[in-house]
Amino acid sequence: MASAAVSIPTTSRWVFPAASADTSEAVRELKLPPAAVQILFRRGLRDGASISHFLNPRIEDLHDPFLLRDMDRAVERIQTAALRAEKIEIHGDYDVDGVTSTVVLYKALEMIGAKPGWHIPHRLHDGYGMQPAAIEEAAARGVGLVISVDNGIRAEAAIQRANELGVDVIVTDHHLPEAALPPALAIINPNRADCSYPNPNLCGAGVA
Repeated sequence: MASAAVSIPTTSRWVFPAASADTSEAVRELKLPPAAVQILFRRGLRDGASISHFLNPRIEDLHDPFLLRDMDRAVERIQTAALRAEKIEIHGDYDVDGVTSTVVLYKALEMIGAKPGWHIPHRLHDGYGMQPAAIEEAAARGVGLVISVDNGIRAEAAIQRANELGVDVIVTDHHLPEAALPPALAIINPNRADCSYPNPNLCGAGVA
């Protein structure tokens, strides 16, 4: 059976906003598409040097990670777990940011001698975020430290359950918190109201 033809309106057209500034010089200098340069101009990057700096960041451009609230507590707890060969589990997420965050932290923990496990919930079976059942399963496997990546800032029930079972939880997340933070050992999130880290726009992998 032949499929019905799709009718596409011929009166539709793209309407672009008027240029906010003359970008021709930057286009020539950087050899970028005019539309891309216009977007960067609208975001406050108005010259070739600042645009190039934005598009080609260096490790030296990163802010001191200890400006993130609770970073000191998190590092101390992770170092202790590594020295004692405690079981550590990374609690990730099933989207791109969550999976990337899991890999980043997994490799970092390996580099300091830890042998972490990881858990990424099933989207349909487990739902979103850290759940009490996942904590209970981790505790049953002897996990003493759970580190969330790209989630956990709203996982009050799961973290409360972890406290009951004697499992420490470090939250690393970038999503907006509720009014009250969950009762974790450490919460690293640049969007905490009491965090002075200069860049609140980090993704989950950036926080990890």
